[in-house]
Amino acid sequence: ANPSFENPSIAPGGSTVGAIPDWTGSLSGLFPFGIGYERAELMTPNGNQWAYTNDGVNALAQQTTKAVVANEVYELTAEFGRRTDNPAVTPSLELWVGGTVTEGGVVGGTRVGVQSVNPVAGQFAPATVRWTAPAAGPLIGQRLSVRLANSSGAQANYDNVSLTATPGVAPVPTMTEWAMILFAAMLGGGASLYLQYRRRLA
Repeated sequence: ANPSFENPSIAPGGSTVGAIPDWTGSLSGLFPFGIGYERAELMTPNGNQWAYTNDGVNALAQQTTKAVVANEVYELTAEFGRRTDNPAVTPSLELWVGGTVTEGGVVGGTRVGVQSVNPVAGQFAPATVRWTAPAAGPLIGQRLSVRLANSSGAQANYDNVSLTATPGVAPVPTMTEWAMILFAAMLGGGASLYLQYRRRLA
């Protein structure tokens, strides 16, 4: 929800502080996070607005409505920017499963993928996280969450977040598993022939 931070719509040159619909953010500092309208220091790759976090330690997070399905493949993408009037930043894209999203963090969840980027001043850099769900286990059925974080610099900027799901293919049995399957089939066939032979003799 609100993947390109176009809600709420703000006036050119304007910004919001401390609230983004559908997202939670860290509360550290005077201007921890919000939405900004594109400006000469950084144009948006999608729409007219981007989100930001300040102080190099803040983050944004959202728990999606998508639950993990066995063998399904998930691809999370986003774009991370750096204004020309800000020092270098090292933002990261994170995919989580389960837990509770609060104040830009995921409490009690499992991080299943992460990628960091170093955007050039005045530009956005893309990031992609790809994860294939296991065939079984405790992660199946739990909801996916997205986290946009920053570990250095002053302000990091975020835009164009996307999460897609593709049906997966069940794993192909290994040679050892095929041998076990064939052995079980041979045992079953042998038992059937033996029973038929016993019935003929009776």
